Amino acid sequence: MNITLEPLAAEHLPDLTALWSDPAVIRWTNIPHLCGREEAAYRLDQLRKCQASLPGPTIFAVLRDGKFCGIAGCPPVDTAQGTFGLFYQLLPEAWGRGVGTAAAKLALEALTCRFSVSTVYADVAAGNVASIRILERLGFQRTAVRTGAFQRDGRMMDIWDYTRTFV
Repeated sequence: MNITLEPLAAEHLPDLTALWSDPAVIRWTNIPHLCGREEAAYRLDQLRKCQASLPGPTIFAVLRDGKFCGIAGCPPVDTAQGTFGLFYQLLPEAWGRGVGTAAAKLALEALTCRFSVSTVYADVAAGNVASIRILERLGFQRTAVRTGAFQRDGRMMDIWDYTRTFV
């Protein structure tokens, strides 16, 4: 299994539409409903805009053996302070195969090679055990619990905030 990243681009729109229209994928995200092509195009545009002023990409398509299987990246929070976020979203066929850990690790490596990074933040719904394991495996520490901060299908869940410091 060969996991690689490539900068997120307009040609990824069909793959992103498939990703964000999958109920299993958006279950653990802040995406409120399944996305059609128009909404996926808007989300892609927002992701590209948030890094447009940066000297290099921070959000990537994740490829497994050359085939799109998700996205991962580190959008800027405050580049002057060296703070970024971390997120990843994968198609279900990539789950449980180490792809999430590899993609998140590669995204962090790309970030720290291009930028002066002090802190990377991530958050996860408390029930998303796979993402919790990925973050902890990569050295993130839980810093807060936001009780009832996430609602999905009429259920309120806690959000766990994570931080990794680079100094």
